[in-house]
Amino acid sequence: MRTKRISLNVDIGEGFPFDRQLLNYATAANVCCGQHAGSWGLTQETIKLVQSRRVMLGVHPGYPDRDGLGRRGMEAGQVRAYLDNIFAQVRRFAADAHPEYLKPHGGFYSDTSPILPADWNHPLPSGEDPEAVGLARYPGVQLLAMLLRIYRLPLLGMPGTAHEALTKRAKQSFIAEGFADRAYSADGRLLPRSEPGAVIHDRAEIKDQVLRLAETVDSICIHGDTEGCVDIAAWVSESLKQAGYLVVC
Repeated sequence: MRTKRISLNVDIGEGFPFDRQLLNYATAANVCCGQHAGSWGLTQETIKLVQSRRVMLGVHPGYPDRDGLGRRGMEAGQVRAYLDNIFAQVRRFAADAHPEYLKPHGGFYSDTSPILPADWNHPLPSGEDPEAVGLARYPGVQLLAMLLRIYRLPLLGMPGTAHEALTKRAKQSFIAEGFADRAYSADGRLLPRSEPGAVIHDRAEIKDQVLRLAETVDSICIHGDTEGCVDIAAWVSESLKQAGYLVVC
């Protein structure tokens, strides 16, 4: 029997009606900051709810794109306003509560998790910092690096991508994440939601994916807006326990 510990994290505080039920199964909660969805009042209510359940509290900033639920990437003319907004979200959240980790949301997650080349941080003869040069190519990556350094938070993110590299740069913990309800592309990243089959609903497929991912990640994510998310959370939790995992923080 396996004895590995694994957590279940859920995206909540976005205005969907399943938050309380999801927290019956979650060990970590990624709380929306009121910009990609919800409101600041709902964020504060959700923080209190999470704290009352003794679930790990994560700050979950997303682009202020309500029509797209924060899942669309930035366009050229949006970069400065969007990144300023993200910084303000984390600052307000951290002033109101004490998050235990940070997880980017949606488009911010995708924009900050490119797969970097193997030599991205090798020294250059000119003395130029290739790490800084490489990070500058990707929207939001430098901001995320700064947030990790300022707030000294672990990062919940995509293994094998800039997320993992950034935590090493910031000397913070990395929590490797896998997704129960999202399909993966051949490169190991999430299949864009615009692609057919990007969201998984079949229980057998979810179970197979979760048990495969659980071998290599620290936490499994379930989205609070996925159809049947509460049943999925219950199914995933029970499947992991039956496989010998301890579902804990």
